[in-house]
Amino acid sequence: MRIVTLSSPSNPLLKRIRSLHERQARHKAGLFLIESETVLLEAFAKDVQIEAVVVDREYFERGFPETFDDNLLELNVCESALFKTLATTSTPSGVVAIARAADHTLENLLQTIDQDQVTLVVCENLQDPGNLGTIIRTALAFGAGGLILTRGSVDIYNPKVVRSAMGALFQLPVAVNVELAQCGQELKELSIEVIALSARGEQSFVDVKYGAKVALLLGNEAGGLTPEAEALAAIAVNIPMHGDVESLNVAIAAGVVLFHVSNAPLR
Repeated sequence: MRIVTLSSPSNPLLKRIRSLHERQARHKAGLFLIESETVLLEAFAKDVQIEAVVVDREYFERGFPETFDDNLLELNVCESALFKTLATTSTPSGVVAIARAADHTLENLLQTIDQDQVTLVVCENLQDPGNLGTIIRTALAFGAGGLILTRGSVDIYNPKVVRSAMGALFQLPVAVNVELAQCGQELKELSIEVIALSARGEQSFVDVKYGAKVALLLGNEAGGLTPEAEALAAIAVNIPMHGDVESLNVAIAAGVVLFHVSNAPLR
């Protein structure tokens, strides 16, 4: 592996990394950033195409994993002050990589699922990247077969999504920018029952008998599900809570229900 020292802020590679802080640039280039050694190692393991890696000089001198040698032809190194201009966090991890984005279409996702038993997660207009990353990680942990993001949701390759998903993004099939009506039609054709999670739900989620094929429908953090989304659901369920708590964070709520569904009897 060749070691290359970068010292100029106007270096083309460094300028490219900084441009990928923006959603529009990521979409145009079909690229995204990985800013964590742990997530980068997961990307190597899942054969994500890595186009370049830049590390902080201090990180380099501490020593990097042998896996870098196995997966990279070139490692770029720059001083800490310059590296900080590449990071999207206030406390950079010491490594940033440019990775090739996957083709996240609904068609691709539906081709990967088990036609006999599957749990999907559908997020309508989700906005917080930390929530999305956590939902992706949680969905994978509890056996979901995929996740669908409707049009207008946060970018799947927002750096905070990539960090908080902790590598699950490279394992869980995801479809993005999906029209709500199209989603409903495709799920209906596959006989996948849509269950909306809503504060207005008439039944507790623990009282529902879950079939072999279900899609859990989650809404926007502030506004919940739109009437159009709830109309797609066969049933709307709630999470009973004690005290004066009105609602849970959407990622926590998703985890509670997904854990129950994954362990529900007679599925």
